[in-house]
Amino acid sequence: MQARRTFRRIAVIVVAIVILAPLAVIGLFLASFDPNSYKPQVIAAAERALHRPVSIDGRLRMSLSLVPTISATGITIANPPGYQNTNLATLRRIEAKVALLPLLRHQLNILDLVLVDPVINLEYGPTGTPDWLIGQGAPAPAGTGAGTGSASGPAAGVALQSVSIENGTITYHPPMALVPLNAGQPAALATPQPTVLHIARFTGRAASLDAPLQLAIDAQYNGTPFTVAGTTGPVSRLTGSVAGGAPWPVDLTVSGQGANLRVTGQIAHPREASGYALHLHATAPDLAPLAAYLPAADRGDLPPLQQVDLRADLGPPAGGTLPSVTNVSLTAGKSDLTAWRKGLSLRSMNITLPALDQAVDVALAGQYQGRQVGLEGKAGPVGPVIEAALGAPAPAHAVPTERFTMNVAGRVGNALFNAAGGMATPSKLAGVAMKLSATIPDLAKLSDLVGTPLPAWTDIGVSGLLTDPGGQGLANTVALNSLAISSAQAQLGGAFSLRLGPKPDLQAVIHASRIDLTALLKAMPKPAAATPGTAGAGGAAPPQASPQPKPAAAVAPSNPHLIPDTPLPFNLLRAADGNVELTVDKLTYAGADYRALTAHALLRNGVLTVRPISGELPGGPVSGTLMVDAAANPPSVRLIEQAPAFRLGPLLRLLGQPGSASATVQLYADLGGAGSTAHDIASTLNGSLGVSTVNGEIDGALLDRLLTAAGLPAGVAGAQGPVQLRCFATRIDAHAGLASIRALTLDSSRLFMTGGGTVNLATEGLNVVLRPQTDLGGGATPIPFAVTGTLAHPATGIAPPGDYAQAIAAAGQKMGGGQTLFGQITRQLGLAPRSAAPQSCASALALARMGHPGPAPTTAGLATGGGNGGGTGSGSGQAPGAVSGPQNLLQSLFH
Repeated sequence: MQARRTFRRIAVIVVAIVILAPLAVIGLFLASFDPNSYKPQVIAAAERALHRPVSIDGRLRMSLSLVPTISATGITIANPPGYQNTNLATLRRIEAKVALLPLLRHQLNILDLVLVDPVINLEYGPTGTPDWLIGQGAPAPAGTGAGTGSASGPAAGVALQSVSIENGTITYHPPMALVPLNAGQPAALATPQPTVLHIARFTGRAASLDAPLQLAIDAQYNGTPFTVAGTTGPVSRLTGSVAGGAPWPVDLTVSGQGANLRVTGQIAHPREASGYALHLHATAPDLAPLAAYLPAADRGDLPPLQQVDLRADLGPPAGGTLPSVTNVSLTAGKSDLTAWRKGLSLRSMNITLPALDQAVDVALAGQYQGRQVGLEGKAGPVGPVIEAALGAPAPAHAVPTERFTMNVAGRVGNALFNAAGGMATPSKLAGVAMKLSATIPDLAKLSDLVGTPLPAWTDIGVSGLLTDPGGQGLANTVALNSLAISSAQAQLGGAFSLRLGPKPDLQAVIHASRIDLTALLKAMPKPAAATPGTAGAGGAAPPQASPQPKPAAAVAPSNPHLIPDTPLPFNLLRAADGNVELTVDKLTYAGADYRALTAHALLRNGVLTVRPISGELPGGPVSGTLMVDAAANPPSVRLIEQAPAFRLGPLLRLLGQPGSASATVQLYADLGGAGSTAHDIASTLNGSLGVSTVNGEIDGALLDRLLTAAGLPAGVAGAQGPVQLRCFATRIDAHAGLASIRALTLDSSRLFMTGGGTVNLATEGLNVVLRPQTDLGGGATPIPFAVTGTLAHPATGIAPPGDYAQAIAAAGQKMGGGQTLFGQITRQLGLAPRSAAPQSCASALALARMGHPGPAPTTAGLATGGGNGGGTGSGSGQAPGAVSGPQNLLQSLFH
């Protein structure tokens, strides 16, 4: 008996030694263990895994207990060089309670994980690489051992039981985008607004590693709060080594702005997110508050529907790339949408979709400004169309889907809209034959519905056949055949096709039987002056931006040139091809008819040729050719124009010039230059321009404005009233940007003038001499003066001495020749008048017409002894209020 008790005592002692000795050793080890001494190894291992520089500012600590707590502070994961934000992530403090015994099996069971103040910046680098793609950034710093080698031993599995996050922030910075400025100017980099997810509190609790996880999230999305609550399967199925097991349950509810989304169901393989069977049910008493979750620019696009209910079932893809979506139902109740679109209300909305391989059924009814609104129809199957629109590749073994059909009709009051037809191969958006039609009594009455002012075009009828030529698919080619458009203001038809891709190609043939351009323009909406805080087209006030300090006003560089030096959009010609034919039987504008208008534009590889450009204008026929080579460096432009009989009056009305004119103008031009701006083209201009007219009549005030623009003092042509225009002719020849005035003659009942000189189009400098005539000694004598300065700032002054010598000689000849003292002085000085006028109407007209025929002047002007235009007044025949033109000119030059 004593021996037995002794044996028991010995056995207990042995067991105690076996159990307590290791525990004592472990206790002594834990008491003397300093985890901070392993900080360099921890940092090196993290940098190996993340391929990012990692730093830990605080100490690594571990509390002593059966469930040790490891903590660290000041953790930073840096971004590679070149990113806007220096750090990918920062973490003020991390705490992890770890189970001890699983570590012996290379299993890390985290019983509780706490993250305090995590900040994560998601952005794109200078090469477009996102910083969250771990392993594709810069290598870890040298000297840490992180660039080479790997940890020895088997990889440890990780399981997480509970987690909590306090005051976390995740910021997504979209890539910067190039925003084009004015045409021809380089684009500017624009930084989009970032998206910010702030997590005030995130908790996930489970009774054990294999127990369901209870989630509770309190967060804000771009400043708008929302919550998430519910239950999921154990986290060990996501992070641990457990691969099999029962389906992973899901029951989560997302709530925000009065709306709720509940997701219920299960996932067979949660780690791969596959084998899911979920039911979605969303409700929103009002959609308007949900606009707060959208970007500011898109918030006005969300209609404030009431009593919205959405239900759908989601399953894994069945042969395609899209999830299996079945039993879709979207309904909305009676809704007042006036805040979104003025005068619009919804009575009911019902959209159903049994499955993606079936048709969607739409039924909508309401009112718009007291008129009935409705939309009804079916279209499907929608699955292949959605996949094709998203660019998802069709599976190689995919079974051909049935033909997509559509039959939809809409009504807004008396305006009717219809679309009927289908697609033979919906998975490729190919084989399209869709008839589109619309009847609109008054387009302007739909302005509030579409949210933007529309022209008041009336009695509109539109029809056409939408196709994809050659069955190439709408993603590649779009065509509209048998196009017919009629309205009270115009009637036209034709066809066009647009090949999409990196270099679009437009083919079009348009024929208009009539266009009332005056009526079309008159019906255009008047621009409304925007005032801060006023409602937009849809009735909703735009969001008010927070006041920002005004930057210092930038001083715009002064442009001394009158000819614009803004870059022309030649890049548009290099970006596309096209072939467009346009014919117009009759175009009415400003009370005049333009008939037989024709233009054929061909654009290939950056070379645009418009030939012919022709038409019967109110003044007569006009024809020409325009050639632009945008592929050349620099681009080149050439214009050839012929207008043998063009009436001046309609042109002046077109340009908005007051005053009357009944003159027929002949215009011939062959001009060409090269450059990226209008000023550059003018600086290299070559060619000729000729303008002439005879036997016409023009208003004196209008003539005076034209002469004043040419540099003459105001009042030279007298006051308002008819002026007989015997002839006007000018011929300008340009070579390398230097325009020489070979002929300039004006013979009217109020003024006879000749001129010549040059205009340097590169500097816009003027070197012109004008010679208006005055009466001295009973005869006409030219009084020359110079026009200098620039096109933008012309100046008048003394002409070269040679021009005055001729004027003095002519005056001496007319004042008695050698019989008078003045005549003898001019003869003694060797000043002899020329035998003939340097520029008569006949010689100037011949130059201006460039060899083309034209009528001869028959009316009387000053050069032929004519009167001054039918004015009444003093015995001199001067019109009332008119100044004695050339005499006044002399006074302006010398006083």
